[in-house]
Amino acid sequence: MVSDYPRMKPLIPRCFLWAAAFAVSALCSLVAQTPAAGPVDADVADVKFGSVRVGSNTWYEIQIDVATRAGAATDNKRFLNKVKVTLNLGIFSAKAPSGAKVPDTYYRASAEAVALEATGGKTTFRFYLPPEIVKRDTLTGDQKFYLVELSVDGKPVPLNTRTHITTTALPNAAALESFRGEVSSKSGVNDGILLPQHLTPLAFDNSRPYPSMIRLETTR
Repeated sequence: MVSDYPRMKPLIPRCFLWAAAFAVSALCSLVAQTPAAGPVDADVADVKFGSVRVGSNTWYEIQIDVATRAGAATDNKRFLNKVKVTLNLGIFSAKAPSGAKVPDTYYRASAEAVALEATGGKTTFRFYLPPEIVKRDTLTGDQKFYLVELSVDGKPVPLNTRTHITTTALPNAAALESFRGEVSSKSGVNDGILLPQHLTPLAFDNSRPYPSMIRLETTR
């Protein structure tokens, strides 16, 4: 159950991000729980939360910066193919009990880039919750319950201390798996609400560029 999430211990990781609203005083390190890994082709460099106006409406925005490793071993050593970002998000809805410690509503969405050039630079992926959800749940500020999963050419980037980066507290491995399980079992009722940028009105906002996406809705 979500209420059984173990207490977290401080960590500085680099690819999947999850932050929880618990005290950081008694935290455990994930370093000892994960084996050393070789170089990764891409990782999550940053996650930012905010809002953006579209006409008279406000959309809630989650911006995820993905960094590529220069010279990553890919086709012709210049591109990473099919880079997929999956955002798992837990929020407190308007129905959440007063003083609730864990989310009562979960969302999941993915965006898959055709390819990213392996230059050592960063590429931004964005996800949005629509104005109705923003108003209904009074969505503002940073969220503390989230997990970003990344895969390259169909292969998940492993969870380990060399593929993470964050300035906030992360849970131990058991808490992370517990949150992942909650999202998996409870986000289905909200499928299609959390949207990648290319499926929103912001798809045509030139001030928010994003990579070419694989459009699964066009396949038969």
